[in-house]
Amino acid sequence: MGPYDPPDEALVERAVGGDKDAFGLLAERYYRMISVLAYQKTGHRADAEDIVQEALVRAFRALADLRDPRKFASWLYNITLKLCIDWSRRRERRGTPMSLEEETLSHKESGRFPRAQQPVGQSLENAEEHGRVIAAVAALPDRYRIVMTLRYVEKMSYKEISEHLGEPTGTIANRLHRAMKMVQERLGTKVEGA
Repeated sequence: MGPYDPPDEALVERAVGGDKDAFGLLAERYYRMISVLAYQKTGHRADAEDIVQEALVRAFRALADLRDPRKFASWLYNITLKLCIDWSRRRERRGTPMSLEEETLSHKESGRFPRAQQPVGQSLENAEEHGRVIAAVAALPDRYRIVMTLRYVEKMSYKEISEHLGEPTGTIANRLHRAMKMVQERLGTKVEGA
């Protein structure tokens, strides 16, 4: 968000008033964040895209019910997360776990494999390590996962995260520190950037 971009609460107010372009700006602002979440949870590009579209439709329809427009980002994140959980439950009920082939293909399609020529074993090892980190972050409680996503995927500053979530910068810094510790404990290693 640049210095002249309207804050979330202003866009929410305009969107509730019927300005569809304002909601479009909100959707554009958080599209990558919820896309990453959906892909982390599903491992399937098409399913993730469906979830993102459904999340945006639900958010648009329920926007007038949002109590604190400053928390639009976390509200949208939670809508997306609930849709991912529903997707996962439906998949479990159908009894269709992801095969190794599907998993490998999803990593390849997402661009997770390095483009440089590497031995297949090294590529698989890198994908496996990346998958472990993604799984560790995905296992975090929501309040920790969202700050990790905003900081390391969206590359937001502590101040930007603070503004988006409507919480003090010190709280965000503390939560990021705790989240990183939890990820490190789960992986049994030190994570880069910690």
